[in-house]
Amino acid sequence: MSPETVRCSNVSRESGEPMLGSAPVARRWLLIEHPGPWAKNHLDTPPLSGALAELIDTGCAELQGRSLLVRRHGRRAAGEAPAWYAVDSAHGTWVTGTWRTSEDLRAAVAAMGEPLTQSETLAEPMLLVCTQGTRDACCALRGRPITAALAKVWPDEVWECTHLSGHRFAGTFLSMPDGTCYGGVDMAEAVDIVKAHRAGEVDTSHLRGVSRWSSAVQAATGSVLAEHGPAPITSARPGAVEVLSETVTRVEVLGDDPLPESTWVEVTAEALPPAPLSCGKGPGEHTAYRSVVVPAPY
Repeated sequence: MSPETVRCSNVSRESGEPMLGSAPVARRWLLIEHPGPWAKNHLDTPPLSGALAELIDTGCAELQGRSLLVRRHGRRAAGEAPAWYAVDSAHGTWVTGTWRTSEDLRAAVAAMGEPLTQSETLAEPMLLVCTQGTRDACCALRGRPITAALAKVWPDEVWECTHLSGHRFAGTFLSMPDGTCYGGVDMAEAVDIVKAHRAGEVDTSHLRGVSRWSSAVQAATGSVLAEHGPAPITSARPGAVEVLSETVTRVEVLGDDPLPESTWVEVTAEALPPAPLSCGKGPGEHTAYRSVVVPAPY
């Protein structure tokens, strides 16, 4: 059996594993420009390791946030200071700066708090494509051609980034500032997926979810979009959310036309048979989120 046939992304695609509910969960994002190479754990990448890495990790976690390293596709201008971006995906705002020292990055972490809460500066569009081969070969093999294809159309918006969770869903990318995550993408369809997203016609066959929501809410809103769309990603949003058990969540999905005004969806977290979750590793446990429309409880 050739190495290509056992790639984790191939196994996932062949099994038809559902992607809805698999987006990384974070409301705020700290994006740190770093040309690489990137360590397997991105915060072990010099000069971020040690106390600074702990500060970034803790600071993001306290604010429902997550950090990524990013870099431009192609070469950047020599001598130009790398940038950082603190983004709130719920409000579509950001705070930005540049860095050269650890103190600059401490300021970036601080910006995730009150400065970002008070920011009224609308964030510019960004497309963050996972290409981190040090975490998984599929991310590099599938992600880099997607980056090149998108950069031909949106050269100022496309970035390579570190791990977006779910190696097996490569190629995967994050649309910012709305925080929508797509997966199972091939180079030939990447541009069309982004164009559809921006035209308000979300391609739910590649949708992993909106990252600022929990996995169950991602699955519920995505299933309503799939049933009644195409529609903008903002047309489906959570109302009431009721956790019924460790595996079952009931979500009211509020919709804008063409979606129903209100749909109740019951989402079950289902344990799937062990399968490769990363290239070169044995089978591991993983979860799919199954959605079914149910009557309103009230």
